[in-house]
Amino acid sequence: MNIDVNKNAFKIDLPEDVKFVINQIEKNGHSAYAVGGCVRDTLLNKKPQDWDITTSALPTQVKSFFRRTIDTGIEHGTVTVMIDKTGYEVTTYRIDGEYKDGRHPESVEFSVRLSDDLSRRDFTINAMAYNETDGLVDEFGGITDLNNKIIRCVGVAKDRFSEDALRMMRAIRFSAQLGFDIEETTMKAIYELAPTINKISMERVHVELGKTLVSANPERCLLYSKTGLFKEILPLIDEALTNKHVNKTLKALKHIPDDYDLNLTLRMRYALLFSSLGSESATKTLKDLKMDNVTIKLVASIIDASQNEIAETEPAIREALRRLGSDIFYLSLDYQKALTLAASDLTGITNPVKLSHYENLRKMAKEIIDRGDCFSIKSLDISGNDLLEFGLSGKDIGKTLEYLLDLCIENPRLNEKSTLISMIPRD
Repeated sequence: MNIDVNKNAFKIDLPEDVKFVINQIEKNGHSAYAVGGCVRDTLLNKKPQDWDITTSALPTQVKSFFRRTIDTGIEHGTVTVMIDKTGYEVTTYRIDGEYKDGRHPESVEFSVRLSDDLSRRDFTINAMAYNETDGLVDEFGGITDLNNKIIRCVGVAKDRFSEDALRMMRAIRFSAQLGFDIEETTMKAIYELAPTINKISMERVHVELGKTLVSANPERCLLYSKTGLFKEILPLIDEALTNKHVNKTLKALKHIPDDYDLNLTLRMRYALLFSSLGSESATKTLKDLKMDNVTIKLVASIIDASQNEIAETEPAIREALRRLGSDIFYLSLDYQKALTLAASDLTGITNPVKLSHYENLRKMAKEIIDRGDCFSIKSLDISGNDLLEFGLSGKDIGKTLEYLLDLCIENPRLNEKSTLISMIPRD
């Protein structure tokens, strides 16, 4: 797609709520524009996730223009205007003070000039504004960079990254999401300032890394290692992206099923990222990133589950389903398939035997589950209470249930209460 660089050619169909907010501010004698990512995404024919508005009106004035507002960041000029159940962030034009900590400005000065606000933003493609009165405002060549598929800092790259070190990761993340290249001086600044990423919290680091991994170009996470961004803060990921298996790892990231949702895509790609290092490295790193326990456990389980070969026999598959559970069983097959396809990408040699093996395991497991075969204690046709009545107690109940389950895994036809009772070991 080639966007016409003539700003007068633009007509963005703003949502009715956004029009209302802008018009209400303009009625009260101030200017207001949709700004940032929503403008960028609209120009790229993508649906914006949210709409941000920037204005010359002070926060207290914005609050007076609308019936319902929330002070989400009023000290930095941001008020959320509520329209029904949807919130729209409205932020006063501002000039940021000195960034001493590489994260937050020491002070914020409000301005009446849109150009002051746009000049403090990170990248040219995010520094465009639009309203129906003035059309598109693009003072830093954002359209040109969209056309050329370039990520470029507004103004001096080292200044922008010194203000907020996370912007270095954001450059790589946008590169992965949009399939754009990072402009030379912007990339050079990342190399130079990479050590300052240690000023950023792990929670913020994970947001950018996660968005990179679930993007259409997850292999661009390699740039986090090449630039030195992860050398200090995430050494195990840095190792995964520099060891001899890195090419296979990067290829594997793209070989996951199309029907995965974003959460599952993220978890599988984390598992693949650590495929050469193992579950302990994955667990340590994900804990460092302050990830949730469900994700940490799932990623480790997928990696561990894939260490053991499963024979194409029903008892072996029932045993694997017992040990792993059906979710991890299927995910481990997807994981192994991704690594097999990645190896084929690198060598040009296909491995139909392995791929057929994974498909056979999947089909056989589905038949077992659909048929209702027993592969867990809870699906036994006998319970701990039954064994209590039979005269067992304590640990003997658990041992007996496990014994009966072993028998049913070998022969699911045995899973009938009277049959199981008859097979209880007697002293």
